[in-house]
Amino acid sequence: MKTMRHLIDAIRLLMLLLTVRACDRAMAQCKPENVPDIVQRGAAAMHSDWLAFPDFSFAERDEEISKGATTVRTYRVFMIEGTDYYMQIAFNDKPWTKDQLVQEHDKLLREIDRRRHESNKERKKRFDRYWKERNQVGILLEQYVKAIDFRLSGEEIINGHSACVLDGKSRPDYRPPNREARVLAGLRGRLWVDEHDFHWLKAEGDVLKPVSILGIVARVLPGTHMELQMAPVKPSVWLWSRFTVAVRSSILWRTTERATVTTWSAYQPTAEALTDELATPSR
Repeated sequence: MKTMRHLIDAIRLLMLLLTVRACDRAMAQCKPENVPDIVQRGAAAMHSDWLAFPDFSFAERDEEISKGATTVRTYRVFMIEGTDYYMQIAFNDKPWTKDQLVQEHDKLLREIDRRRHESNKERKKRFDRYWKERNQVGILLEQYVKAIDFRLSGEEIINGHSACVLDGKSRPDYRPPNREARVLAGLRGRLWVDEHDFHWLKAEGDVLKPVSILGIVARVLPGTHMELQMAPVKPSVWLWSRFTVAVRSSILWRTTERATVTTWSAYQPTAEALTDELATPSR
């Protein structure tokens, strides 16, 4: 019996030493000379996570604040035949009634049938619309690390994860590849990168100077703030958990302010989530 206890204690000590050494190696990553490698590996991890996103269904809560009024819509989002489908389940944080859920479930069934029987032209149109939107966001994520000249500013613990904290401003020679990326040309950014596997934990951006989106007609103004948070869904995949954007803009010289807060939760493999929903007996 004593021998077994000694063996267990020895294993625990070994595991502790291995954990400490792993932490030491991770902490060693946060050095000024390692910043290019941290940024590059972080960008690669983000790219991998972004590609994994369509493999999951999730709950999405969209909060919009405009002119002092707040509107909240909550959805269960499924991937059906290659593109997403939003099934609303609540409004202003009040869950749908039983009858409303039945109606949404029936709409889901009809949409599955419609997509399975659509023409090649209809399918292509649906795919083109979905991937155009995804690619626009993907380009912004990719360009974020290209636009900003990062410097190490320290280390932080976020939700139990050790992170290298990188600060920077847009490079003077940065040239946006499209209209959406123009906002990155006048940005101050901060990026938190996990020290162990280089997934992004958090990214922020603040607009420092007016950025023209449609010539003099529409501009994004200083005071605009964006913040993205991510969380592990499984050991090798981190997905979005929260995105906040507060936009100050001028359209035809009229200044407007608008904010949105989107949260994602209850991630589940797409096939599994859809199977569960379809197996739900009639409410």
